[in-house]
Amino acid sequence: MRVLGLSPARAKALLEQQGVAVSLEEARCKKGVEGGTQARVIRQTQTDDTHASLVYAVFRTEPSEANASLTGGASDEMKE
Repeated sequence: MRVLGLSPARAKALLEQQGVAVSLEEARCKKGVEGGTQARVIRQTQTDDTHASLVYAVFRTEPSEANASLTGGASDEMKE
């Protein structure tokens, strides 16, 4: 079963229902993702029929305050 793109918790639960033991590891850059709001599986390695290793990363999926003000102006112009 492929679980790429799912949250780590959901991916782990689905694989464990299939009888697969799961290990999770977070991938991050040295700076990290400030304000990250959503974790998703980015790599899945099936080591054998009963073991899988999942790597996930945290993404910022909502704009920061500075970016929100920039996009807010554009959407207001489109409403007129």
